[in-house]
Amino acid sequence: MNNDFKGLCLFLGMIGLAYVAMLLVLLAFTGLKIVKSILVIFVLSSSLVAFGLKSEVKARLIRVVKRKLSPHIY
Repeated sequence: MNNDFKGLCLFLGMIGLAYVAMLLVLLAFTGLKIVKSILVIFVLSSSLVAFGLKSEVKARLIRVVKRKLSPHIY
């Protein structure tokens, strides 16, 4: 896949995630009922970010998340 297209997807996805963060702040202060819209924008933005990442970076992120979510044995 073209690196320019992946970069564009990553950029648009990060803008969408920043927009979701701003909407969450707005939701916290005003109590607007826009949860469904926030979820739709979050899903689209996160899929764009995932589409824009290289496979090595995706594998590393998945490994880190699995390590963080697994129970620690001490």
